[in-house]
Amino acid sequence: MYELELKYIEYDEKMTPHERHQLEHNTAYIMLNHLLEKHFSISNPKILKTKNGKPHIENKNVHFSLSHTNGLVACVIANSCVGVDCEKIVTKSKEEIQKFAKRFFVENEINLLEKGGFSQNDFFKIWTGKEATIKKLGTTIADIKKIDVTQENLIFREENGYIICINI
Repeated sequence: MYELELKYIEYDEKMTPHERHQLEHNTAYIMLNHLLEKHFSISNPKILKTKNGKPHIENKNVHFSLSHTNGLVACVIANSCVGVDCEKIVTKSKEEIQKFAKRFFVENEINLLEKGGFSQNDFFKIWTGKEATIKKLGTTIADIKKIDVTQENLIFREENGYIICINI
């Protein structure tokens, strides 16, 4: 079982990038509190962090993951380990994708990109899959080359120019 909630945010044009980031961060935790109350009757949870920084709820068998980017906030709760990532799809050249893939992707992922002609959607699916997996496992970005998203149980959702990935 998992529950995903998304919220689009419109910014005040006078907001700084730091203020935008803080608004997204705060919105993510408001969404988390709402979902925990609604689905698990948990209010005011004590949130701790692992040594790698993965947040978790003290003494509860409830798992969650948060992500935010450029006007979209994603929150997922589940009764097993879970990770979520969201990214705004921005145009990247084939050369940019190839350079990025060579640095961060494993062979299976690069082959998948090649088969798809280095499409934007394939690139962002792999990238969000990697980040969602890191969040699920509670590892760090340093482990990015150890992850092969072609071997993961990923759920993708595309809407309004964003890709959202859940690893459940």
